Parts: sequence; structure tokens; C-alpha cells
Amino acid sequence: MATFTESDCLSEDIANKVHDFNSDTFRIALTNTAPVLGTTFLLSNVTQIANGNGYTTVADGAGAVTTLTFSRTGQVTTVSGTQVVFTATGAVGPFQYAVWINDTPTTPLNPVIGWINHGSPITMANTDTYTIPAGALFTIN
Repeated sequence: MATFTESDCLSEDIANKVHDFNSDTFRIALTNTAPVLGTTFLLSNVTQIANGNGYTTVADGAGAVTTLTFSRTGQVTTVSGTQVVFTATGAVGPFQYAVWINDTPTTPLNPVIGWINHGSPITMANTDTYTIPAGALFTIN
């Protein structure tokens, strides 16, 4: 799997209690526009691919859901996500980035947790699947 890049403001958001990894709803947005480390803080900063054909754009209460959990060993906390599968019912994409969004807070509205970069665009044809496997996303020290 591609490397997870944390949003520049993630540590500040955690300190300000924006994210509750136990109970908030997290969604994954697909985009072909590179997120910018210093300015991609909110869903409104993400240019999503077109809605349809098996992809639902992320908006309040809509889009693919992943559950985040965390575990601690010593002074290191690992945040992990559940598997998410997108199944195309027609052409989807292209997209190169999957962006994790917290859909629960209203201030700030839909903050970005981080994203993965696949290195090149992916286009799905009808019945193709795109899977983001379960596993560790990032650590907090």
C-alpha cells in the first residue's frame, strides 16, 4: 500500500480535540488532484472525482466509511483503518489519491486526516474493484 501522508494540521487538530478516533465517522474521498501539505486541511480543499458509477462523493453523511481504531505500545499510538472496497458500475476515475476525511466535526467542517498517493492515476472499468486494505495508517509519538 502507498505511504500515508498526515495533514499538516493533524497534530493541532488532535490537541484541540477535533478528532475522536473512538466514535467519529471517517470517510475516504478519491481525487486526481494532488493534496497540498500546507493547505489541504478540509474536504472543501479536495477536488473529488465525479460522483457515480460506484463512487459516491464525500459530503456530510455520504461516501465510503472506514472505522479508525488505535492501539498504544509505550509512548507510540498507532492509528489503523478498516478495509474499504470501491466497486465500479461503469468508468470511475482517474484518481491517484485517497483522502481520509472526518465527517463528524462541524468546526472545522470535514477536516482532512491525511492521504495516500498511488504514484500514478488509476482508472476503473465496470466491475473493477479498488481496495484499501485494513491496517496501520500513522503513528502518534
